[in-house]
Amino acid sequence: MDEQQQKVLDFLDVSGARLHTLLTRLTLSEETAADLLQDLFLRLLNARGFEKAQDSYAYACRAAMNLAFEHRRKMKIRFRSLGDEDPPENKAPGPAEKMIQAEEAKQLLDILSEMKPLEREVLVLRFLEQESYERIAGRIGKKEPHIRSLCSKAIARLRALLTKENKL
Repeated sequence: MDEQQQKVLDFLDVSGARLHTLLTRLTLSEETAADLLQDLFLRLLNARGFEKAQDSYAYACRAAMNLAFEHRRKMKIRFRSLGDEDPPENKAPGPAEKMIQAEEAKQLLDILSEMKPLEREVLVLRFLEQESYERIAGRIGKKEPHIRSLCSKAIARLRALLTKENKL
């Protein structure tokens, strides 16, 4: 085993559970998250940027987000091409409230996948990962007031996109 493989294995031992949780939140499926975590492992093994990254978790987190949203786009295209049907839910039907929440989460994630990568990343880190503005700024390499502004603008854009989609 070479040095890069060992670094990735050590990293996943420490941060794998958090990355799996993030992927589960973004895909709404533990099975899909597990598959994407394996893909992430392979990407990190082959990525020269990972070994040079100052913050390994931030690098992996960004790669995980990109994988999850790539997967969502592929699934949306695949199911739309099968007759404009919504993709089947992975969960067994539960109470009406759970179904409504699941549909809202799916709609929100679909809209997030259409947003600019930086907007999407800031929203995911702030609201799904519950990171502070200061920590997000450190990860992305911007100043905290800029991150606050980005987050505010991204929320406004998200609201506009949600309103537009609900009117259709």
